Amino acid sequence: MFQEERLKQILDYVTINKKASTKELSDLVNTSVVTIRSDLKILEEKGLLVKTHGGVVINSYKINDVIPSNIKFQKNKNEKRKIAEIANRYINDGDILILDSGSTTLELAKRIDAKNLTAFTNDLQIALELSKKIDIDLTVSGGTLIPGVYTLAGYESVEFYKGIRAEKLFLSCDAVDAEFGISNRDKREVQMKKTMIQNASQVYMMADHSKIGSSVLMKVADFKEIDYFITDQIDENLKRYIENKGVQVITE
Repeated sequence: MFQEERLKQILDYVTINKKASTKELSDLVNTSVVTIRSDLKILEEKGLLVKTHGGVVINSYKINDVIPSNIKFQKNKNEKRKIAEIANRYINDGDILILDSGSTTLELAKRIDAKNLTAFTNDLQIALELSKKIDIDLTVSGGTLIPGVYTLAGYESVEFYKGIRAEKLFLSCDAVDAEFGISNRDKREVQMKKTMIQNASQVYMMADHSKIGSSVLMKVADFKEIDYFITDQIDENLKRYIENKGVQVITE
């Protein structure tokens, strides 16, 4: 079987079943696991599949689907690390921070090296990372755990963020669009993100290029509500458009 035929058969199978193991796909097209891994790398580079431990999942979701954390963590890992490294430069000793839930903000949490910080988060994985650092006064917001991810949301979390004032918010999102603004798939997170924005002096939005040029279920904010947009790459026209809204776009 030619490679093009294998790739189509693999993609069709995963599209129908949403996920598949490497062994499954090896049996499906009657080829070695080594060859399948090479095929999956090609499909991942094209943005059609996302590799997970022992297999792949389809890279296609409806605008209101909650994407599980284990899948988010696999996507655009190098880009997220780059964004996190940039964001870390904007954290100074003594800052009061909010770290919003997300895979890119988790990468930031791993890299924070400033001292005597006060930090708030609604993400259990971020909380675990921050708890390893001795110079951070950490508080985790209350709320109900969203299945499949590590986010705490709901009335308790919204009320918590209404009662604090932070110097800097590092905000995650699911999509960035010139017309629709900043949006999120899960409506349970939206009001919490809005409250975080309202109660932070400076808002740093973090999103890799794959989120740019699309919109999902619910609007979180207009560009005028954020101060900085940290990304790995962005179209020059869109960059100028966002900067005209008063946002500083940072790519390096």
